[in-house]
Amino acid sequence: MNDEIVRKAQKGDDEAFGQLIMHYKNDLYAVAFRYFHNEIDALEAIQETTYRAYKSIKKLKDTSVVKPWLIRILANYCLNEIRKRKRLVHSDWLLDQEEEVPIDWNDRLNLQENIFQLKRDLQQVILLKYYQGYTIKEVSNILDKPESTIKTWLYKALKQMRHNMEKEGVTDGK
Repeated sequence: MNDEIVRKAQKGDDEAFGQLIMHYKNDLYAVAFRYFHNEIDALEAIQETTYRAYKSIKKLKDTSVVKPWLIRILANYCLNEIRKRKRLVHSDWLLDQEEEVPIDWNDRLNLQENIFQLKRDLQQVILLKYYQGYTIKEVSNILDKPESTIKTWLYKALKQMRHNMEKEGVTDGK
């Protein structure tokens, strides 16, 4: 994305802001759809993200991190909305993932429940890394945390999920 467009958007140029959102709309939709697995909620999340970004774009200091900044706003909204609704995201998003070892439907549901029982930061790391395919460095940029923190959170999340699933008898610990 052209830094000049971002700077114009920061100065209140609505057309430039529109160009910015249009440039990243597919990325935003992909992330939102992974959280909600339905078009209506994904589009609503993008709309809310657009509104929040519009209100706070002047605070963005580094124009080179626009994409991670937008995705962070979106991910925070999605997780808050899921918690607010007190419902689990539909499990079909797990079906799309390539797996080396197939697991049954109940295991998929247990995996999903375990992800959403994690603390918010740990959830985001798991979803961005394993379901969005971002690298540790990209997750670090999106969440605005050091790579070492992301690695620690990833380790904690996987350890906690493994422990919970073993406790529930979902896996034999291998």
